Amino acid sequence: MGESPSNPSGLTFRLADDRKLKAIYVPAAEKASVNLGFLRHALVAGGFADLFIYDHALVELIKRYNAATQEFVYDVGEQRDGTYIIRNTPDNIEAYLTLTRPYGGKPVRPEQLHQALREQGVIYGVLTDEIETAIEAGEATDLLIARGVPPEQGTDAELVSLIPQARDRQPELQDNETVDYRDRGEISSVKAGDPLMRRIPPTPGKPGTNIMGKEVPAPPAKDLQFTPNLPGTTFAPDDPDLLIAAIDGQPVLVANGVMIEPVIKIKNVDLSSGNITFKGSVDISGDITPGMTVRATGDITVGGVVEGATLEAQGDIVVRGGIIGPGENRDPKGKSGQERALIRAKGNIEALFVENSLVEAGGMIQIAGFAMQSNLVAGTQVVVGQEGTTKGHIIGGSCQAVSRIQAVTLGSHAGVHTTVSVGVNPHVKEKLSTVKLKIAEAERELDELTKKLDYFASTPLKGTPEQINETRQAKDKLVTALSELKGEKKRLEKRLEQASDALIRVERAVLSGVVISIGTKTLEVKDDMEGGITFRLEDDAIVASQ
Repeated sequence: MGESPSNPSGLTFRLADDRKLKAIYVPAAEKASVNLGFLRHALVAGGFADLFIYDHALVELIKRYNAATQEFVYDVGEQRDGTYIIRNTPDNIEAYLTLTRPYGGKPVRPEQLHQALREQGVIYGVLTDEIETAIEAGEATDLLIARGVPPEQGTDAELVSLIPQARDRQPELQDNETVDYRDRGEISSVKAGDPLMRRIPPTPGKPGTNIMGKEVPAPPAKDLQFTPNLPGTTFAPDDPDLLIAAIDGQPVLVANGVMIEPVIKIKNVDLSSGNITFKGSVDISGDITPGMTVRATGDITVGGVVEGATLEAQGDIVVRGGIIGPGENRDPKGKSGQERALIRAKGNIEALFVENSLVEAGGMIQIAGFAMQSNLVAGTQVVVGQEGTTKGHIIGGSCQAVSRIQAVTLGSHAGVHTTVSVGVNPHVKEKLSTVKLKIAEAERELDELTKKLDYFASTPLKGTPEQINETRQAKDKLVTALSELKGEKKRLEKRLEQASDALIRVERAVLSGVVISIGTKTLEVKDDMEGGITFRLEDDAIVASQ
């Protein structure tokens, strides 16, 4: 391979000492016609067909040739040797090969690759057959050529509840889509000595071996211990991993354990009793007067009426009378005022009726009579009244539930604005918005770190090894955090994907002035609708069926 034979065109090719393929034009007596086919034939004839030809170089050569009036030399390609890159994974469990073929130069030899692996410290799990196959093919992209043994994860410790029915006192929905208020299930209770929760200790994993021949320890299994000093509990005398009840009472699942709640009983909550804050359940046989507050870590049960008061419970709230928002309250001088009722529970809420109140439940809300000018928010469903009865009206205000709202009548003949919505958990929606903002910020920071690393790679003298390593570690940490945020985003989005199953069931009538929302879709009722009606989301639209 040296110089192509002369030809009538005056155009020849020569491989120079710098391995560049040069096109040399010396004016001939008569300029011949030159095209791509002619040039490719000339390259083959000169033994240059295997060289690397620059993009568009031959087209440019034709242009220069056609315009040339004197001798010129133009680089159209070059001779290249085969190249390779060996990349180890960050944990040194695997190595990958990217191989490029030669262009008229020397190919990569197997011994070169094996030597490079040794220089990189790769001595374990080398896949010789894969390397030979890649050499024969002449090229490869990210081919696995060495593989270690990854460590095996052990089993994390676990706390297993032995009281699975604790707190599950929600009335069950029957096959005919009605709720039997008489069947509330048993209130979970235990006696001293009853088992509550068992701790299963962690088991260690198995170490692995990386491609450097070094042992890779197994990730430590997570240990889990009981929360210390759980009220009303102790450990079995012959088994420190078994939590048992120390007193009779109601078991409540808490973080890493179970506590036993005693119950405090009060006749009325008024100025004589003062506000009630209790770590346990509260049983009030009478009424709660305006302006009073009752807070409990367990359940709150009220035998009478709640008027203009605040109730907050970590468990359920049951008001056997009604909940009245604007209650008359007189100060020591006799001046009257108005107090708004606020009822909030992480579990379920039950009441005879609700008027001018804010009611929020993590579970379901059940109202036997009516809900008037109130805001109801339930984590699962809202049931007002029972099918087949005349009670069960939602009049004015708003009613929100994730999966289901059931009532006898929605709205009023006076056209009072009433909003009823299902299919979206407002708390989850707010969390999702926050996570999306965090993802956007993380992606922006990741882009900046990537650009910084690219800058260091293109200008090696601009970054010290410490700066480069610090930037790379920051990027890896951010990639992990971003992956966790995206996982949380998917989980939240899945929790919001409930509109397809959510429904609003009305036994008798939906009156004008009612606004129905399912997921992101809204339907305003302009004319009264009679008869049993079920609103669902079908084909991305709200439909009403009887």
